[in-house]
Amino acid sequence: MSFILRRISTTKTGKQIIRDTPLPGDAITLGREGSNVIHVADLAVNPHHATISSTDGRHVRVAANEGLGFDFNGRSVEAADIDSGAGGELRFGGHRLTIAREGENIILLVERIDELSQSSKDVDEAKAFSLQGVMLGKRMGAWLFGLLMLLAFLIGPIWAWYSYKNVNERPEGYHADRAWLSGPLSSAHASLKNDCQSCHVEPFVAVTDKACVGCHTGEHKAMSMAHANAPAAMLLAARHPPGISEKILAGFAKTFNKPQGRCVECHTEHEGSGPMPATPQKFCADCHDGMSARLKSAGHPTMLADAADFGTSHPEFRPLVRSSPGTKLARATLAKGRVDYNGLKFPHDVHLQATGGVARMAASFRGRYDFGKKLECQNCHRVEADGVRVKPVEMGRDCAMCHSLAFETVGGVTRTLRHGEPDQVVADLTAYYRSTPPARPLQLGGMARRRPGAYAEGQVYNIYFREVAVRPSRAQDAVRAVFSKGGACYDCHTIFAPQAGNSWRVATVSQTPRFLQKGWFDHDAHRETDCADCHTAAPASKASTDLLVPGLRQCRDCHVGEGGARVVKVETATESPCAMCHEYHSDGGKPWMPPRRAKKNTAAITNKRLGATYSVSMITGTGGWDLYDVTWRTPPLHGARRGG
Repeated sequence: MSFILRRISTTKTGKQIIRDTPLPGDAITLGREGSNVIHVADLAVNPHHATISSTDGRHVRVAANEGLGFDFNGRSVEAADIDSGAGGELRFGGHRLTIAREGENIILLVERIDELSQSSKDVDEAKAFSLQGVMLGKRMGAWLFGLLMLLAFLIGPIWAWYSYKNVNERPEGYHADRAWLSGPLSSAHASLKNDCQSCHVEPFVAVTDKACVGCHTGEHKAMSMAHANAPAAMLLAARHPPGISEKILAGFAKTFNKPQGRCVECHTEHEGSGPMPATPQKFCADCHDGMSARLKSAGHPTMLADAADFGTSHPEFRPLVRSSPGTKLARATLAKGRVDYNGLKFPHDVHLQATGGVARMAASFRGRYDFGKKLECQNCHRVEADGVRVKPVEMGRDCAMCHSLAFETVGGVTRTLRHGEPDQVVADLTAYYRSTPPARPLQLGGMARRRPGAYAEGQVYNIYFREVAVRPSRAQDAVRAVFSKGGACYDCHTIFAPQAGNSWRVATVSQTPRFLQKGWFDHDAHRETDCADCHTAAPASKASTDLLVPGLRQCRDCHVGEGGARVVKVETATESPCAMCHEYHSDGGKPWMPPRRAKKNTAAITNKRLGATYSVSMITGTGGWDLYDVTWRTPPLHGARRGG
């Protein structure tokens, strides 16, 4: 069973056109509102006038919904039960609804039989169902609307600006010229929301660089040397030739006195209340895409390679390296076999093995230094407190736990050689051998009588006292052993033997703090990534001269261009515009972001897992002091260092 809505319309020639429309469901709504299944455009009909339903597919029940009834077979009712086989006629205002049956379907025939209710025959139907009769004409309405817009968006804002042009800060409340705002200020400039004149100095004049430099003096002075000191002709020659649309926009900018190259071309404002958005990639690519050829043809040759998109068009990295011992840092491409001499001897492969002596020693330190079953990169390479870069490796902090420099214990205190001071090492060993005798044999202790033969050559007395006599001369042998193959210094450092009055010398260790000077890398942002995922050559490196800086290929495993462009398959793509790694203003801060507040990286002050919270007893041990019931982050304290 289904309802079928049948409408009959008559053409100008008197021909009738019948249209049937199946209606879904067992309940049909009828009313003046357009959401009804049967829409009756008649003021005598309520918005939701009646509901037509059938439970058995034959009998139809019509019930009024909003108090106004309907006519059924000549009488006014609020509900009616109709047998569709017998049929029935209902009247709603000037419309007639006939209920009939055809086969298994219930036919609902809707016809217009009278003029619109509550209106005379000579009233236009459009006026009867609209506000046209009580509203102003179109011409008068257009004039009034135009005057209103002129008052609200031109006269009002000009008056508001003129009223407060000499006021440093406006009072709270609405001001008419706020209608000109394209959006709220960024969080960096939120304090200027009531001081429009600080940037918009003159009316109808674009914001000039002078207004920006008035506050941002440091950033302006720190502008990168590649841009600030370049000749204007060179900067103009670097830009790509403008297209037709750009020429049109440039013409408008010139007409309205908007000079090119202003700060606001990159640092756009009024685009949201959050941080100022990053500079779009096109501001860099407009010059750097094909720049080398344009500069060469203009007489300004450059060593810079072209770059347009990190995912598809970016040159290989050029880190700072020392190509030979003692030389200065210089940029070099990441070619296969590239070396970097830092003065150290260090085999990464030995220290990162899962088995062997180093792994067993690391496992033995698990209780003291929170090592794993083997050494990991982060056990020696520690990230700085801000999480950005890695600290230089230090002997006392990162190496001494395994590579001890101890040579004597006095009263439970261990004396160690002075790391980084070769002359002091020589002095300490010389003083040690001159001031302390060798260990006295047990046979020489006590008051027992001894046979005279014990003084003979080769016996205990003879050996001991002969060693006492020659012990001062042993100092030179000890010094030579420390600085020679197999000694404490030789295994990690390049040693220069004494020559012509010089003492032992150790090659200077120069750890490069930042290999990529023109790009920015934040280790904190990559803390969820294993070190070897980027430094792929480290596990197999046998010499410290191996350059382990990741190349462009490793970065493209995750990073793609600003629009998602890529040349290799990427599982989890991170869209990376130029401003993510490069800065125009060389202020040492992260590119395109305001100066960051120094944040405390808990990984630098605790050897517990980052992101977890520990109770006091888990940090200091079970010996509680019942002072506070708190949780904190701190290095684990051993029994000898616990306090109350």
